[in-house]
Amino acid sequence: MNSDFPPKQLAPPRIEKRRPDPPRRQPLPPELLAQRQIARILGLKVDSLNKLYQKLTNDQRKAIFFKITHDGTITKNTFDGTGLRPLVDRSHGVTLVVPRDENLDKLDDKIKRFATDEPSDGGFLSGQDFARFEDIELGKPKDRLSDELFAAYDSLVASQFVICEIEMISLHRGRNQQRLELESIRQDLHSAFASGVHGTLFEHQEHGDGCCRAVIRCTGAMFKRLVEEAFWQRRIAWFEPKPRFETFHSVWHNFQFDKLAPISSPPEDAPVVCVIDSGVSPGNPFVQPVTKEDLSKSFLKTAPDDPFDEVGHGSGVASLVAYYALTLEDGADNTPKCWIANARILGPDNQIEDERLFGKALEEIVEHFAPLGVRIFNLSVADLAKKWNQDTKRTQPRSSWTARVIDQLSQKHDVVFVVATGNLLLTDIQEAFKSGGTYPHYLLTDESRILDPGQAALALSVGSISSGTLVAHAPDTAIALDFEPSPFTRCGPGIKGETKPEIVDVGGNLIRTPDGSMVRANSGTNVVMASHQLTPAAVHKFGTSFAAPRVSHKLAVILHELNQLGIGHVSAPLLKAFLVNSVSYRGDLAGLIERGDPNSVKWWLHLLGYGFPDSSLATECDDYSMLLFHQGELPPNQVAFFDIPIPVSLAGTTSTKRVTVTVVHHPEVQKWGLESYFGSDLKWRMFRGDIDQTTVVEAMSRSEDVETDAELPNEVQFDHKITRRSRGSVQHDICEWTMHKESYSQNHYTLAIASHQRWDRDIGPTPFAMVVQIEDTGAQVPIYAEIATRLEQPIEQRI
Repeated sequence: MNSDFPPKQLAPPRIEKRRPDPPRRQPLPPELLAQRQIARILGLKVDSLNKLYQKLTNDQRKAIFFKITHDGTITKNTFDGTGLRPLVDRSHGVTLVVPRDENLDKLDDKIKRFATDEPSDGGFLSGQDFARFEDIELGKPKDRLSDELFAAYDSLVASQFVICEIEMISLHRGRNQQRLELESIRQDLHSAFASGVHGTLFEHQEHGDGCCRAVIRCTGAMFKRLVEEAFWQRRIAWFEPKPRFETFHSVWHNFQFDKLAPISSPPEDAPVVCVIDSGVSPGNPFVQPVTKEDLSKSFLKTAPDDPFDEVGHGSGVASLVAYYALTLEDGADNTPKCWIANARILGPDNQIEDERLFGKALEEIVEHFAPLGVRIFNLSVADLAKKWNQDTKRTQPRSSWTARVIDQLSQKHDVVFVVATGNLLLTDIQEAFKSGGTYPHYLLTDESRILDPGQAALALSVGSISSGTLVAHAPDTAIALDFEPSPFTRCGPGIKGETKPEIVDVGGNLIRTPDGSMVRANSGTNVVMASHQLTPAAVHKFGTSFAAPRVSHKLAVILHELNQLGIGHVSAPLLKAFLVNSVSYRGDLAGLIERGDPNSVKWWLHLLGYGFPDSSLATECDDYSMLLFHQGELPPNQVAFFDIPIPVSLAGTTSTKRVTVTVVHHPEVQKWGLESYFGSDLKWRMFRGDIDQTTVVEAMSRSEDVETDAELPNEVQFDHKITRRSRGSVQHDICEWTMHKESYSQNHYTLAIASHQRWDRDIGPTPFAMVVQIEDTGAQVPIYAEIATRLEQPIEQRI
């Protein structure tokens, strides 16, 4: 940060109310609505099921659930007035439901009313959802199994032990009744396990809507009983495998640490970044200067006093968090910029303990370190069993529990989680090439989607770009060019269809043999990092695991600079906004796009996100550029209007002008389901100064305008339309222009940020932040002083 040209804080915005939102769901195609025969078919099936259901005894009914297949996502309100309660929203195309009553008369009645176009209890929205129904049938016990457990079921029930995660469900309406029933179910499990003879109930965690997740280990025979016995049909709604993480295999570098320049510890007031991983080894000479004993803790149940790294992954991540990059040449200077807090969560096999819930462990970590002032948490582990793919994976849209916990912790504690997107395995990449796939096309397939929890909506998700094309001691060829997506990185989008990953950093490259038969790593294209031992002190490896800590390093640098600016408390949204606002695309993006998918609009956003962040530019201003920022809260259904001074002197230049805007918010997230994941959304637009602000206020108060890509009067046209950039919690966009009319700066430009409430229940104000950068890229007009002067005018008027 240039102390002579510091970023400037904007004056508080003008706040106006918005008009209520119109219905948000997209209308179905006319041909689908015209097919009213779907109601007749459903009616016949429901009638048949109803007769069967009424013949059962009360005990038999308690073991019954139904499987509804539908075209696309439906809302929970769809089942209002049907007498059905969703048991498991297994995917965007299948929902398991249970009847609350002794018959299915309410469902039958609602289908008949839908068939005759009479308004239903849920209104037209539910009518739309009924049109999406394709089939309803009796559920089968194994419908409650994830894809992996379903495929391996026969071998699992014959095995000695099975370890998995389950979801227990209470069908009561009241919260107290739900908790009592869940407690009863856990007691029933304990009894069935015979105090450890047939199984063990380990860690459990209750979520909203009467759901409790737990880790169990049981015999194969007991597992079969839990799946198939009628008693457990409604009590245990879901079974899925434990998370599996990538192991760390190191290749030693042959160098002598004592030939490097001496390493000093970071300043005492430097930020602290918590590394959630396999532990950190303070005996390593790179790691020792950046760790403190009181900031190191093990969250392993079996080794609570052993926070040290046994496999090397956590120490390597920690070194990249502290240094960004290690330089090993003789006399090289390695200067750390932050302290490391060590949260060991993985055991000696580089896996989470069998009895532990991943989300519960993360909760304990944040609640321990956040009160100590830790604001940044680096999580470089991803679940190999969970690809985030809403299109084809039947289990993922509802099993995003770890990502959901990360979002809840980020919002509650005002912290930043940095997560990796996960890696493609070498065997998968090799198979993609053998099957006729080409780079970068195979990176955009369903099998290349980000791994849980990389889709966490409030976390910064990090993908990997190539570290270079230098190949050591091999005739092979590097697959990716400089700054192109690493051949192993994974792609988005995220939970809400937003840009994921948001940012990328260097994580390594891969090479391919001349005949194309083999894909492998190479020391020349790998990333250098610390080992978990005293000697050798360094290793090299590749992966998005090592791109994420570089981003954590940059966040720590920015946090330190903002603290020096005297802002006071730097919110998590503001910290992320400064970082993301500094992004750019490196390398030959045009060439990459030409080799990519011409049928997919802006496909590179799913691999490269908004680009590569530069912490050295994140808070940097000079004579020809200005950074403006604001942090605060925005109540639901309100619009904040900010004055943005764009100098009239820009009209006298022929160089390119650029405005970059990043808006970040931390809304509440759903405790269950993903349909309306955010309690409120933010959408922003910017308007030139040749329009009266009252006109802007009126336009931004009309939901039908704000919610669409329709251009509003005198609106600044950014690269992305409002629909694309408004999907996520990080909203970044750029506008460049050359001809600037004096009338454009007749008044201040107006940045309008509208809050849209998405939940029926009351929600609080949403924490948000924004950063705006104004640049004369040709360095012809010194705009900093002019903008700083104009900023004082609205402040005085408000006083």
